[in-house]
Order: sequence, then C-alpha cells, then structure tokens
Amino acid sequence: MATTKRIIQVLQKMGFEPEEGKSIVVSYAPVNLSDRIRKLFWNNYYSFSLCRESIVMLPFSSVWADVKKEVALELPYSSILGIEVEEDGLSYRIDIKLEDEKEILSLMAQQGELSELRSSGIYSLEDWTFVNNWHKNNMKETLEALKELGRK
Repeated sequence: MATTKRIIQVLQKMGFEPEEGKSIVVSYAPVNLSDRIRKLFWNNYYSFSLCRESIVMLPFSSVWADVKKEVALELPYSSILGIEVEEDGLSYRIDIKLEDEKEILSLMAQQGELSELRSSGIYSLEDWTFVNNWHKNNMKETLEALKELGRK
C-alpha cells in the first residue's frame, strides 16, 4: 500500500526531499476522446510529488497499489516556464509548460471528493478503512502550490 510514509521513504532513498502534504495521484491527460474512453478501462497512474528542487513522478505497480522504486519523470523547477490548473469534468487538468515553449506536459488528477470511488483513492490509501487517502487530503494544497509555482 502506498501510504504517505511509503511515498516519502521511497523518494528520500532516491535522494529527493519531498514536501510534506504535496503528493497526489496523476495520469497523463488523454489526447482525444478515444484515448479518454480507453483510459476509463486501462490507465497508468503515478505518485506526483513536489520536492525541494523538482517535481517527481513515481509509477504505481499494476499488480499491487504500491509505488515502484523508479523515477518515471523528474522535472526540475528551473525547467518549468508555467503551470495552468483547470477543472475538467470530475478531474483537474494540469498543464506544465517546459523550457522548450512548444512542449507542454499534460496530466490529470481526479478530484478528491469522489476519490474513494475512483482510482486515485485506491492508490492512495493511508489504511484499510478505504476513506482516508492522501490524494484527497493533499489535493487542495498541492494544486495551490502548483499554481504558485506557475506564477514564478
């Protein structure tokens, strides 16, 4: 189970300094309607964590709701030109504009209110009550930090 403690441990062992309360579950945004429908049934999810000097994404294992001990993506803050966060149905779309102004990384984060019923809640359980999940608990603060980062 990928608890907050587990995410922090894995990131620290890899040499990162995660910020407390600033991790959520994300997936890559769909590129079109067909991709959106496909992702309803099959999607890859990642722990998205704000660390001292970068954003780090760790992939979740497809067999067990735990993070793999590998970095799927690291974005140093110095490579980020801007960040936009907007509501998109029952999720938030996070567009990160990178150094190459034509390159935009688009991610989706499921809204916290229904996360107990969605994938983000399954991947972010703090315990076996199925109602306490770090994705939901961290959503507001993480999105605010991303918006602030995008204004710099």
